[in-house]
Amino acid sequence: MFLSPLAEMTGPDGRYYRFDMTGIFEGVGESAVKIESVMPVWFLVIVTGALSLVTIFFYKRRIMQIRICIFNLLLLIGFYALFLFYFFHLRSNLDVTFSLRITVVFPAIALIMVFLATRGIRKDEMLVRSYDRIR
Repeated sequence: MFLSPLAEMTGPDGRYYRFDMTGIFEGVGESAVKIESVMPVWFLVIVTGALSLVTIFFYKRRIMQIRICIFNLLLLIGFYALFLFYFFHLRSNLDVTFSLRITVVFPAIALIMVFLATRGIRKDEMLVRSYDRIR
């Protein structure tokens, strides 16, 4: 997500805009000028990636894993809410047409995977608790 743009925009006058993780740029290549910073989007991507990695190491504390996964789900939903905010903000201010890139799909895939992980962890915790009752 850090190497390719999230969206590309073209204005009615032929201007080219690029929505990256670090900001919104006008122009192409080295002559591109940053017109707006989108650091909250960058921060959310970093935090969700770190939380996904940290969650793996809490395998002995399943309840904590579930809580971290739910928090991660909320942050991923927040990513899309923030992305849509910038999307509509730019669309109204710059009068541009958007073309979304494949990079926008990656957080949705992460959202699905974290949801499935949460469900699996919850099933595992219920199984462990059921064995505790039998003993």
